[in-house]
Amino acid sequence: MTPIIQTIEAVDRPPSSPGGAKTIARFTVQLGDVRLYNLLLREFPDGTRRTISPNVGGQHCASFKPAVAEKITAAATLALLGGQLADNHSRRSA
Repeated sequence: MTPIIQTIEAVDRPPSSPGGAKTIARFTVQLGDVRLYNLLLREFPDGTRRTISPNVGGQHCASFKPAVAEKITAAATLALLGGQLADNHSRRSA
């Protein structure tokens, strides 16, 4: 399953703790027939990036297997750097 970034917005939110990750973008991704909103792209001091799901009631509302998380993070990073968004992809009608 290829993640398709629907929207992405750069943000500049400092780390919540010294040496922690800073939020660099908020985005929406489509995974097959499922669309997830308000995911966060975070960057750690060593340059690695990670996708974080939003909190609902103080807990993350979704989690991903590592291989899926890596694909989502790579797609969001590409979109943030000016890569393709969903409007540039051909979409199948339902």
